[in-house]
Amino acid sequence: MEKQRIPRLRLPRAARLQKSKDYARIYREGVRVRGKWILLVAALPEQPQEARVGLSVGRKFSKSAVLRNRARRVMREAFRLLRPTMPPLDCVIIPIGPSRGWKLGEVQAELQHLLGKAKRTLNS
Repeated sequence: MEKQRIPRLRLPRAARLQKSKDYARIYREGVRVRGKWILLVAALPEQPQEARVGLSVGRKFSKSAVLRNRARRVMREAFRLLRPTMPPLDCVIIPIGPSRGWKLGEVQAELQHLLGKAKRTLNS
């Protein structure tokens, strides 16, 4: 009996910010929206495309690599789940909330709320 391959649910390469010039542009031109768990910096993309994300999780958030990596995984998954319904924005997500207790549902709801606020600010 042949093993069935389970498809991996990943964020495609095209949905990730990879160049430092992209991060610099977003920090320079973007709007900042703060929530309980995350700070979102969002800017309109240079070329119309799908939403892209970059994560910035420094030691200021937590000295523990385990907690920093957990925050990255939760933020990346929240973005991946929201991506089909998102407006085309380039986003940098920075965790600011408590380093413990990161729940996907809470972070996803907050990210959706902050994306709406950022889009309204950028369009006005």
